[in-house]
Amino acid sequence: MSALRRNWAWIAATLLLAAAVHVASVMLTPHVIMALTMRGIASRAGLLNHMVHGRRPTAASRGVVRPSPDLLYSSCVYDLSGGPVRVHASGMPATYWSVSLFDADTDNFYVVNDRQAKTGGVDFLIVPPSQDRPLPGNVVRSPSLRGLVLVRTLIDDERHVAAIDAARRHAACEAYRG
Repeated sequence: MSALRRNWAWIAATLLLAAAVHVASVMLTPHVIMALTMRGIASRAGLLNHMVHGRRPTAASRGVVRPSPDLLYSSCVYDLSGGPVRVHASGMPATYWSVSLFDADTDNFYVVNDRQAKTGGVDFLIVPPSQDRPLPGNVVRSPSLRGLVLVRTLIDDERHVAAIDAARRHAACEAYRG
């Protein structure tokens, strides 16, 4: 009797276990990565639904995956369990900037940048997936109750770093009281 015939049950069980571990890791990894990232950002902010304006990245920075030293990052972990969250920024710098929204599984579901924002800023509400009450203004539906707002601002000239930093600090994230 060959080794394959004697051990077919063990081989089949091993293959099934390997397939199950593979599927579980592919499905859970994005959620775990985002949960750890959001926990770290929220702990620096001290609370949810609050924008944190980070320092300029260095080679040792890892608050954002692969940060660029040419960008200033602001971030907010939002929690929609208490209702919508307002994201707004006015007086943004006259350089490239963008606001990106990520759901709890790392999926980027909304982006607006300086070229799309005709007013030099943004003002919108992030609403839960089940939001049915109409709200005024720009509304963005999040696929999950928790997620991340990431604001990136380009440093286009070293002489303007202080002004760019001051302008990007106008970006805010807060519970909507409407």
